[in-house]
Amino acid sequence: MESNSTNRNLNFKSPLIKSNQGGKRTYYVKSLIAVAIFLILIIVELVKSGGYLDEIIGVISVFYIIFSRKRIERRDLISIVILAIVVLIGIISNIAYGINDSAFSVAVDVVAETKLLLAYFAMKYFLSDREKQATINMLLPLAKIFTISAFVFSVISLFADIGMSGSVRYGIREFKFIFAFSFQYVAVYMLFFGILVCNTKMRDNARIAYYVMAIISLVLATKGPPIMFSIIFVGLAIYFKKHDKISPAVFIIGAVILAAAGWFQIETYLLNENSPRRIFFEYAFKTANKYFPLGSGFATYGSDQAARHYSKLYYQYGFDQLSGMSPENSAFLSDTFWPMAIGQFGWIGSIIYLIVYIRVFFTFKNKKFTNQRKAFIYAVFLQYMIHAIGSAILSSSAGLIGFMAIALFTISDDESERKRSKIKIHV
Repeated sequence: MESNSTNRNLNFKSPLIKSNQGGKRTYYVKSLIAVAIFLILIIVELVKSGGYLDEIIGVISVFYIIFSRKRIERRDLISIVILAIVVLIGIISNIAYGINDSAFSVAVDVVAETKLLLAYFAMKYFLSDREKQATINMLLPLAKIFTISAFVFSVISLFADIGMSGSVRYGIREFKFIFAFSFQYVAVYMLFFGILVCNTKMRDNARIAYYVMAIISLVLATKGPPIMFSIIFVGLAIYFKKHDKISPAVFIIGAVILAAAGWFQIETYLLNENSPRRIFFEYAFKTANKYFPLGSGFATYGSDQAARHYSKLYYQYGFDQLSGMSPENSAFLSDTFWPMAIGQFGWIGSIIYLIVYIRVFFTFKNKKFTNQRKAFIYAVFLQYMIHAIGSAILSSSAGLIGFMAIALFTISDDESERKRSKIKIHV
């Protein structure tokens, strides 16, 4: 099924618009469109922190998936159908309980909570493997500039405040580069880091040098997710040089290391009884129990729309009396993801929702990647899953960039490339 679907995808590559005489430089219309989309998303992150562009991309992705369904692999079609079931569960809850009676608000939240996965599938099938590789190579110069600049300014920020820093953690100022928030910086870096890993233009020694610069400037963000990404990527890149699969023992050891690396966030956000994230988890379980088994519905708990229209549940739970969770100051009301899923979709819906992400992860195992590409895709996906515990990254415009980037990197490498990566590349 894999090979047939790939062939179908390749047959739909976009027309060539430029090629040099040697035939080595090739541009495709679809590749240029993909580059433009990524650049526009990054610019919007810089100037407007998302706006509604991500929702528009989500809606466009729905139509693209519908009209391109015959080209989509069966396993991905099943995942899309499962996601549709989650949407149905949420809408049934909205009708049954009427907590949010604004059809527009509910519709916006439906798109917000599904756009990331829909855009992932749309990007995955919009480009053929050749077009994906062309897109990656076209973005390489920008990835190099971003990596060098971030490295230089992150080191300078250790010693002087140049306006690219935030709060202090571990005695180090949080580096966020040219972005308003560090999560935006990290999400964009996931795109450019993947470009460094997956391009076909860099020599091995240069690639490793860029990895080192990227990891240093990511770790200096001092946030759990980029630190965990760096640990997972380096660990798996070394491990996959000699092994094809992750053993249970390695998985357990890795989980312990990640827990230690993220202990500051665990202690601050989840174990602290007064932490907004801890409170959201607590009441997510109460909401799932109260509105068993289907949850409270879209735009009612933990989502951006629930905050904008200040959910009736928040008054019932006394959130309006808490700092950062009141109608006047709602800074923490949409700063979570998994509690949103548990509360809005209930026990059944949230489990089904999680299954979609698990299915996406397992599709990576069926691809033939080089050790570094495999390490990167596993690392970036896992850091997003972990990040979603304490952030709404999986329903944000920044998260959209990350998952569209993952789709861009899902190219099977040929046998000679995989052998070369195991023999010549040293991490």
